[in-house]
Amino acid sequence: MLNHESMMETIIHIGEDKLFLRHNRVIPGRRTLLFVHGLGETGACFREVFQDRRFDEFNLLAPDLVGYGKSSRPHPDGRGFDAHVQRLWKLLEKYEIHNLILIGHSMGGDITTLMCAADSQGIIKKYVNIEGDVTQFDLTFSSKAVEAEEKENFLTWFREDFMITTVLKKLGERFPTSAQRYYEALRQCDPNAFLANARELVKRNKNLSLPGDYKSEIGQVYAGLSLPRIYCYGTLSLSEGEGTLGFLKEKRLDIMSFENAGHWVMIDKVAEFYSFLHEFVARV
Repeated sequence: MLNHESMMETIIHIGEDKLFLRHNRVIPGRRTLLFVHGLGETGACFREVFQDRRFDEFNLLAPDLVGYGKSSRPHPDGRGFDAHVQRLWKLLEKYEIHNLILIGHSMGGDITTLMCAADSQGIIKKYVNIEGDVTQFDLTFSSKAVEAEEKENFLTWFREDFMITTVLKKLGERFPTSAQRYYEALRQCDPNAFLANARELVKRNKNLSLPGDYKSEIGQVYAGLSLPRIYCYGTLSLSEGEGTLGFLKEKRLDIMSFENAGHWVMIDKVAEFYSFLHEFVARV
């Protein structure tokens, strides 16, 4: 049952774009949690937060990025991360948000990392990154999409190999709830937006000209942030001592693991994740 600040749905007009927003009653001046979803996803992947009465004291915003879910389809020049970031800032301006906590999942972690880096006014107070890309080892679905484009069979890959074989069958065997919900989100997304964002994920996280073992520009930005932040991951998604976890530990960054969770920590471990999140955001 939804809490007494039940989830509402609103279409927000930002220029020529329409942003579909899930939210509770937004009160200017109150602390705000902005949830940003990943590649192919929608804001519905965070819907359980609206059912948790511990979060009644916060404004809750969970948009569908343009190109995804129930938001409008973007113009070709409006598909990139910078455009996503600009629209999210304009959303916050419309609601007069000045005390913000960010939660970004997967690609949403890349986008929210860029938001943190651009926050010259100190609006963002804390940041929770859920398996956002911080090394070249994180490029799973996005690299496959780019490879399919290079072979000129992206749409076939997307609709058959990816949605059916990878998500419904392979992921569905291990994580039936999160896989089914991801499949439903993929059915709503614009394949062109998916591909454009997949290309940018690869470009920003696999810069071979960077020195050292880790080639992600986003990862370097994340490591350099000064605000309180924590990286969350599922133990069935990332391997200890390898790739991303090796980078995070080398940089001595705060991490939080969730046992027996996959990539969608907030779905695979609902109770554990939202208990952690409330403790993190409520802490002064």
